[in-house]
Amino acid sequence: MSRKSSPNIKILLDTSFLLPILGFETSREVMNAFQKLYAYTLYYNDISILETLWKVVKIIKGERSEIERILEGIIAIRNTMEYAPINEKAVENSISMYKLGHRDMIDNLLYSIALSEGLRLLTVDKELINFIEKHGLPRQYILTPKELTQID
Repeated sequence: MSRKSSPNIKILLDTSFLLPILGFETSREVMNAFQKLYAYTLYYNDISILETLWKVVKIIKGERSEIERILEGIIAIRNTMEYAPINEKAVENSISMYKLGHRDMIDNLLYSIALSEGLRLLTVDKELINFIEKHGLPRQYILTPKELTQID
C-alpha cells in the first residue's frame, strides 16, 4: 500500500481511512478516496489505531473471526505504512489548538503531527478543516478526499 507516487505526497491517514483496513466500511467518500491511496506514501500514528478500536469495539460482537480480521488489519497497517511519531512540536501545537477552542485532542495531534513532519493529513473532518481555516493555521497540511482526486 505504501508505494511512491509521482507527486511524492506523503499522507498521514485520519482514523476514518484506517477503518477499511480493519475490515469496516465507512462513508462512500472515504471508500472512494481509499482506492487512490496505493499511489502515495502513507503514514499512520498509534493514536489513530486507538481511535479505530474505540469505534470498532462498539459494533463488533467479539467473535474470534472479527478479532482476527482486526489484528490482520493492524499488522497490514504496520507492514505497509510509515510511522509518524508524536514529537514535542506536535504536542505543543495540539495544546495550542485546544486552547484556541478545538477540543478533539486526537484531531489536534494528527494535524500537528502532519504539520511537524511535513505530511498531509487526509481527513473528512469538516469541523477540523473549518477550525484550521478560521484560525489561520496552515491549510496546506490538510487534504480532503476531493482534493486527493484532483492531484493527478
